[in-house]
Amino acid sequence: MTQAGVNVALDRWDVRHSGSAHIIINMGNQLSVRVAKTDKTAFMVARRTEILRRLPTDLPYEVPRPITRVITRNGHTAVGTTWIKGEPRKPGPAPEKALATLVNSLKKIDTTGWEPYLDDPHAHWGGTDWVRTLRQDVVPLLLKTNQKIAHAVIDSVLELDPVEPVLVHGDLAGHNILWQGDRLAGVIDWDHVTIADPAFDLAALGNWYGWESLRKAATEEEITRAKIVSRLLALQAVAYTVHSGMGGAILRLAVERADNWLMDHKHEIMGQ
Repeated sequence: MTQAGVNVALDRWDVRHSGSAHIIINMGNQLSVRVAKTDKTAFMVARRTEILRRLPTDLPYEVPRPITRVITRNGHTAVGTTWIKGEPRKPGPAPEKALATLVNSLKKIDTTGWEPYLDDPHAHWGGTDWVRTLRQDVVPLLLKTNQKIAHAVIDSVLELDPVEPVLVHGDLAGHNILWQGDRLAGVIDWDHVTIADPAFDLAALGNWYGWESLRKAATEEEITRAKIVSRLLALQAVAYTVHSGMGGAILRLAVERADNWLMDHKHEIMGQ
């Protein structure tokens, strides 16, 4: 607070523990503090904060801007950023024009010189070795009847023709997109920004807001590709849980959700 030039009483702190990597402390809607939950996350805070500094200032929505140094005290690492007014939408349709604005804005970002600060593609759920991670670490956790379906999901993505990689946010789930009514207000959690297949961002958007909401953001061909990629999302969630060292009830819940999704979409995936 001293570095940010604010003084907010403790009773006006909103502390949120739900994120997998950080505790978020909203101090009176004036300062948002991200505290790393693990040593691994703490190690990456400075690199990821640099991405926030480099994001263009003319984006058509707000992004968190660092307003303190990265601070390490008593085994905790944190950084203070600007607070963004807005709330996530519940899953379901969203304004098509706003989503098109978001997708197009990412395409226009010049990433020259960003290489030292970008994540490896899919770093949080397997990285460049994501195929082995899913096949060897995730699929065996599923119900036997679902394992063949899961392998078919992976195969369908591997069969896609290669495309030119571009900047992708890496986690464009609905909880990272803030709205004020129908106005796109902000995009948060840029931790996994990388250069990769844009279908992964479209898959996250389509999964949350519905494919009809992407009609102005992507071509039919791009949406078809994203639908195939979106089949990985349930497996990615399990891979992330395993990759992050989480087990017990958290892992069991992720596996259960993946099993349920695969059973619900069996005929679509297997063509039966």
